[in-house]
Amino acid sequence: MADLPLTMPKMSMTMEEGTMVAWLKSEGDFVKAGEAICEVATDKVDMEVESPFDGTLARIMAFENDVIKVGVAIGMITTDADDLLGGVFDEPVPDAYVEPARPLRPAVLAEPVAIAPAGAPIATVGAASAVLSEWRPAVPRARVLAREHGLELHSITPTGPWGTIRVVDVEGAVAPTPSPFPSPAPDAPLDAAAGRRRRTRQQVARVMTASALVPQFTAFLELDLSSVARVRKTELGGASWTALLVRAQALALREHSTLNAFWTADGVVPNDDIGIALAIDAPNGLLAPVLRNPDVVPLAELVQQISEAIVSAREGKVEASVLTGGTSVFSNLGGLGVDSFNALLTPPQATALSAGAVKDRILVVDGGAFGARLTCIVGVTVDHRVADGGDAARFLASLKDIVSSPQRLLGGTTSRLTR
Repeated sequence: MADLPLTMPKMSMTMEEGTMVAWLKSEGDFVKAGEAICEVATDKVDMEVESPFDGTLARIMAFENDVIKVGVAIGMITTDADDLLGGVFDEPVPDAYVEPARPLRPAVLAEPVAIAPAGAPIATVGAASAVLSEWRPAVPRARVLAREHGLELHSITPTGPWGTIRVVDVEGAVAPTPSPFPSPAPDAPLDAAAGRRRRTRQQVARVMTASALVPQFTAFLELDLSSVARVRKTELGGASWTALLVRAQALALREHSTLNAFWTADGVVPNDDIGIALAIDAPNGLLAPVLRNPDVVPLAELVQQISEAIVSAREGKVEASVLTGGTSVFSNLGGLGVDSFNALLTPPQATALSAGAVKDRILVVDGGAFGARLTCIVGVTVDHRVADGGDAARFLASLKDIVSSPQRLLGGTTSRLTR
């Protein structure tokens, strides 16, 4: 039998940490390999974590709303299946999971003390043991907080791993200060849907905060979709405007491969494949399942993929695997009546395409006359570290050429262009 750690899994390429939502099993419960053991909120979606092997949940080490780094233990499972793991756990458990070693003597004894005069009684081993027995493991901030409130650590009930005192333990032990004003009524507990939405907003906040650090700009262009509209119901099989614009975006990215890249600590990293993260307005917040190489997928298949992605997102059934691999974003608010907007980047992606409402607008047509044309205002947002304004302008020019030649949108046989 062996105690093996259950760690926070990495469920997407951009996931660095996860939030513990709930345990589906209790300490002492038997779990089977592949059985859901807890639920965590990732940077993309809430997911169940499965037990990697049969065993008993021996210890729970992460609690509701705890934010845990990927790879850090959230629990321990007692199992006899360690021989199936190919030596993965032969190395010692990382220091982050090891119970802090107690010092040979408490910190209070490190202070200078007066030398006892000759003949004075010497402290017995039992006295030293009594002092050591009062030592408690605690996080640094908890020690400081306890000292500020005059609390002894041994008087505080720990809730952290291996009996470690956390900040919340100290806060709970601090006596409330009487107030002459009545306390407000406590907030009602969040139901499951409200909890999921709150976690989603927290995750979006983290991503958008990272986006705010990116030097980005947006260039706009009004696309004349009249040529596409004439054949959309016939040659293009009635494909949605979202599917057609995603196709055009992917084709343009293939022509301008410098924009299909990431910015990393090592500089610009190009991508051979194109992954369009389709921004979907789901009940619990924004989700962006990835459409893979939509420039070469048959148009009818692309339409089906988009339809299934929208249904899955709105039903909350998106799998983590379809939320990875994005190299650019497509966001369409036209259905909500928005004419134009700038889509923000999702690091490390270098581009995002926004699309407004497709509707008749007055344009100056051939001969200088005014005429109504079906148009859409699109905007490409670009990471300025990866590309410049000229690159964005040429990308938009390619989009214009593509929608002016509807046959290019049929796809399915398009060969990938080389750099």
